[in-house]
Amino acid sequence: MKSKQVLSVEQMKHLQELRLDTSDASMYWARVSHGIRIDDKSKGKWFLSLHKAFQTCGFMSYESIPTYTLQDILGKLPRYINDFGAKYKLHIESTFAGPWRISYQIGICEPFVSKLAENPLNAAYEMLCWCIENGCIKTKE
Repeated sequence: MKSKQVLSVEQMKHLQELRLDTSDASMYWARVSHGIRIDDKSKGKWFLSLHKAFQTCGFMSYESIPTYTLQDILGKLPRYINDFGAKYKLHIESTFAGPWRISYQIGICEPFVSKLAENPLNAAYEMLCWCIENGCIKTKE
């Protein structure tokens, strides 16, 4: 089974709704948003690209949405969260049952916050959302 490499269009739209600046993404979802005829309003299928803009011909146009890789998200997550004098460190691990866990904890103590998902990318996404919602990551004003 092919592993998930980037966040979905829906996940990226959710991050944008949370007012996260996503301009530093290393990849893009793109699709044709207008066909080559003036009356053609068809939309193409999303595909991954390293480029934000595309050369077009006639009335054809593309739309693109930035998307994050696991490395992009790990670069955004704080390495530590301070809470009333306690310093919780970012931990990433696979569990014995199969899912991946991303948490902030002190040593082997009970985690301050923990997110589980079927793959490390989704676990990191869930933690990124939590960090934004709880003010650990600055967003656009």
